[in-house]
Formats: sequence, C-alpha cells, structure tokens
Amino acid sequence: MSPYLSDADLAATTDLGALRRKTITVADAMADHAASLIVEFADARAAGRFDQMSLIRDHAYAIDPELLAELDGFDNYPAAA
Repeated sequence: MSPYLSDADLAATTDLGALRRKTITVADAMADHAASLIVEFADARAAGRFDQMSLIRDHAYAIDPELLAELDGFDNYPAAA
C-alpha cells in the first residue's frame, strides 16, 4: 500500500477510491504527506517524545530539506490570528 494514498487504498473497491487515484497529483500526495508529518511532529512534541521527533525530522529531511526547516521553526513563530 502506498503511504500517500491510504484513503484511496482503503476505498479500492469503490468508485470514490478509483476517482481519487485518477485525480491526485504527485504534488498533492507530497503535500498530504508533509502535512501528516507536521501533525505527527506536533503530537510527538506534545507528548515529549523527542526520540520520535528525531525520527520524523530524519524522514522529513530525506523527502524535502525545506520541510525540515518548517519543523525547526515549529514553535518559533506565533500563529496568525
């Protein structure tokens, strides 16, 4: 199973799943994956799981070094209102 299209893989026998696989782009899949890494990083940080944060950072660097920069600045800038 692809880690990028798990929702489509789970819906493999439905028309919705087939449509998802036909219409998603590589850029969309990468953006979805990057977003999931950010959520996982936030969850690991909230739980104090520095070992898991390190693994997520390693993976982020391997797929996109700029994503690592986003994780580095995770708590350095306040969210816009």
